[in-house]
Amino acid sequence: MPDRRAQLEEKIRAFQEQAAKAGQLKDRISELRGQARSGDGSVTVTVAPSGAVLGLQLSPTAMKYSHTQLQNEILATIRAATQQAAQLLQETVTPVLGDQAERFKEAFNAHSGVMMPDAPQQAPQPQQARPPMPPQHAAPPPPPVSRPAPGNRSRPAPVSDDEDFGGNSILR
Repeated sequence: MPDRRAQLEEKIRAFQEQAAKAGQLKDRISELRGQARSGDGSVTVTVAPSGAVLGLQLSPTAMKYSHTQLQNEILATIRAATQQAAQLLQETVTPVLGDQAERFKEAFNAHSGVMMPDAPQQAPQPQQARPPMPPQHAAPPPPPVSRPAPGNRSRPAPVSDDEDFGGNSILR
């Protein structure tokens, strides 16, 4: 019986170590940020690894752009910041998860919609502003959509976290 007790204690210890690593990894991921600045410094963007924009700063220089040019500059800078955040995320999880890092990457990409890079890369530089596009003629508005009365709407079934990933933990 002492063998079984020792095995159980070893499994509990291993589980506790794994739980501590998961907690540390979660804390480090929550602190990750990607940041990029446009070529002329007029746009600065900060994003989370999920791609959520956490900060957007426009310098007075940004006002020299047309609305279309500024839109393109902002989007290019967001893409660069998101790429940097994804790279930082990969660099953070790979040492902790080891051979499970690929499963984490697949789950993260499927869940967040942001693609983690396959290999370490430098974040691309944001595109330079483009000249304004000629105005487009707007299409006629779509016909009104018929919607059910508020009390007649069906509600989606709740989904547990285990169902999101098929019940498989990446920390096993």
